[in-house]
Amino acid sequence: MKPSKALFRIALCLIAIAAFSLTASAQDAQQVLRLWVQYNSVKNASISAMDDAKKAEVARLDSAAQAANAAHNYGEAMKDYFHALAVMRGMEWTASRALGFGLKATVDRSVVEPESKIELRIGQIFKLDVLPASISCTVDLVAGTAAKETTRIATLAAIGPDLESHPSISKVAIPLETRGNYQLHLTLSPAGGDPVSKDINIFVEKGLPARATRDISAAADIESKVKKSGDLPLLGSLFSAEYRLALYDLANSGKMDPKRIDFDKEVNAAETEVKEIAAGHNPYSARRGDIRKAYRSQVDGTLQPYRIFVPSMYDGSRSFPLVIALHGMGGDESSIFDQYGNGAFKSEAEKHGYIVACPKGREPASMYTGSAEQDVLDVIATVERDYKVDPDRVYMTGHSMGGFGTWSIAIDHPELFAAIAPISGGGDPKKMDRIARIPELVVHGDNDNTVSVQRSREMVEAGKKVGAEIKYVEVPGGTHVGVALPAFKDIFEWFDAHRRKPESARASSGK
Repeated sequence: MKPSKALFRIALCLIAIAAFSLTASAQDAQQVLRLWVQYNSVKNASISAMDDAKKAEVARLDSAAQAANAAHNYGEAMKDYFHALAVMRGMEWTASRALGFGLKATVDRSVVEPESKIELRIGQIFKLDVLPASISCTVDLVAGTAAKETTRIATLAAIGPDLESHPSISKVAIPLETRGNYQLHLTLSPAGGDPVSKDINIFVEKGLPARATRDISAAADIESKVKKSGDLPLLGSLFSAEYRLALYDLANSGKMDPKRIDFDKEVNAAETEVKEIAAGHNPYSARRGDIRKAYRSQVDGTLQPYRIFVPSMYDGSRSFPLVIALHGMGGDESSIFDQYGNGAFKSEAEKHGYIVACPKGREPASMYTGSAEQDVLDVIATVERDYKVDPDRVYMTGHSMGGFGTWSIAIDHPELFAAIAPISGGGDPKKMDRIARIPELVVHGDNDNTVSVQRSREMVEAGKKVGAEIKYVEVPGGTHVGVALPAFKDIFEWFDAHRRKPESARASSGK
């Protein structure tokens, strides 16, 4: 099976369920997809150096993983891909290594009051082929400071051995009064095997849970009043303030790493914003630059975040162009701004005078289908409501999974976009006639081990057959990630040169 087809076979299982909050099974399916991408990248980079025996073993494990995935046995699929990764890296597949790859440890909350107890759950995402006679576990509390002070807080003498069917559940006391970030460092020692470890990030602060709960309740009361006023921009600003408070729940539920959140800063800012909104003032209306915002989804009622960049020259007196920028697999709404050249995309947007919005797109491996596609459309509508956007100058770009999303969303909604610029992505060549009127800048490296350059070549060839205006930049020696940053300047220049074609031109082409 070619890698490109395997990607879509694995992704298909997500599409039917992506319109709703993901079930545990759907989340497992996305984990398989993300792991497959990692496996395929390593295989493409190393296959030429593998001997025949290693190639045969990798092929066997690949086939077994595909069969397990097709049967929705996602744990087994992940085990086979982990095993294949170990083989390619020259690592012996021991019982301890399998235990380490499959270990899953969670806590019932990540934001903790000092001297409280939390529930620690230790399990496996797949069943081990060989179960150890027993497993012991120690739990150390590690300070998030440079000194990394370590305190032993629990010793679990006998857990398992079958942690997949019978996870270990225990209460662990957090004997602290000092606020800050900490790690629970778990060391599991299987009988007769090497120890393996797992870290869980937590945040400790006295009074934060009660404060966050109180503020969330107060914001909900104000939301009902603002809804009655009919002031939609003001309501949108309240959603953004409420999302700051929701970070507490997201961290507690394991959906966000507490280490990434400055809780005091976010709660303080939210409290100030909620007070301003209650007084009828929109705290976001005069802000420029990089702004974290959110909207409430009509799909499931959840608050969904997005990042937006508003250039300093924006004053509301005229319409500005808008770029929708989609992140790659494993990323989120912050990736485009934070992970490429220290804010290079924002720098280009400021230079050219563009508003940029970066949707989260739901789960990190959503492929921008179902509710993730709706998320992109909702962000466009929200930005157009809150800012003066030129409807003939709405553009879209994205890298990797975001490149796939750029193709697919443009194909599904061609009326929205003046031009697109997918990077290191791919799509369905049979549907290129739907976007024949949309100018396309396509960027891909010919040394891409993650998404084959053939994916872009197929789209470009199909686009030329239907008469699309296409500029194709194939970078000699370009890697999957390496081609993105250098393309930003060209992307904004491409967008500068194109406006949405008038309705008459679209009608004459049947689009």
